[in-house]
Amino acid sequence: MIDEKHAVEILEDRVENRNLRKHMYAVSAIMERLADELDKDQKEWKLTGLLHDIDYEETKDDPEEHGLISAKILKEKLPENCLKAIKAHNSKHTDTEPENSISKALIAADAISGLIVATALVMPESTLDEVRVESIMKKIDDSSFAKSVDRNRIKYCEELGFRLDELSKLSLEAMKNIHDKLGL
Repeated sequence: MIDEKHAVEILEDRVENRNLRKHMYAVSAIMERLADELDKDQKEWKLTGLLHDIDYEETKDDPEEHGLISAKILKEKLPENCLKAIKAHNSKHTDTEPENSISKALIAADAISGLIVATALVMPESTLDEVRVESIMKKIDDSSFAKSVDRNRIKYCEELGFRLDELSKLSLEAMKNIHDKLGL
């Protein structure tokens, strides 16, 4: 398995869009925190979050390939459970169902990160420091806010034993820890 330095090099080489990079860092931080809470391999989970969208720019017009190309690129670099999670986060197109905890965590982290960023951006100073769990919970219930965030994907956290407010709290804390990297 590759180390974090190599993973960051892959990310920076394959992903030009700064906001997509920030998203991947946010998901990585959430994944690492969830792994810690669930007593799972933090390095595997962190790298899975960090690299889950490395093919997004090249597959944005061909969603059936999203996740599959990433898994091919990372075949010799990450364990099979990480590759399956990356494919499963686009299960609608890849026919890879989220069957294990890392897959379900990636789906939930992918979605909640977007909702937290959107919540921060509507705050007066547009910072994570202003975001509260209560705010996130209201936004989860408000389907007119951040319409592209699939709330059902966030609910995968329940299959891991987390309530929505617990996932929101852990995710917000994880993202606050890297706020400088996220620009929030």
